[in-house]
Amino acid sequence: MADFTASQAAVVRIERAEQGRWDLSVISDAGVAMGHGVYLFDADHDDAEDEQAAALDFVRDYGFRFERDAVQADGPGAFWAPLLPSDQQ
Repeated sequence: MADFTASQAAVVRIERAEQGRWDLSVISDAGVAMGHGVYLFDADHDDAEDEQAAALDFVRDYGFRFERDAVQADGPGAFWAPLLPSDQQ
């Protein structure tokens, strides 16, 4: 699915776009968005566990994973985590 190599993919970014929606992006090491997804949810399920699970599913489609304890806040309603190849588990 991805048109970039594992060495180019650097992070996943999770951003609240609006109420009930998180935007998910795979960002290259050069800062270019290489993939984009949207996670829509019920307001009752707006927590860190759900959005991280959605982000993990999203990056898995690109052949990556991230460690939940590596997720960093990047301002209000925005987070990022470094990506790892999914075969390094």
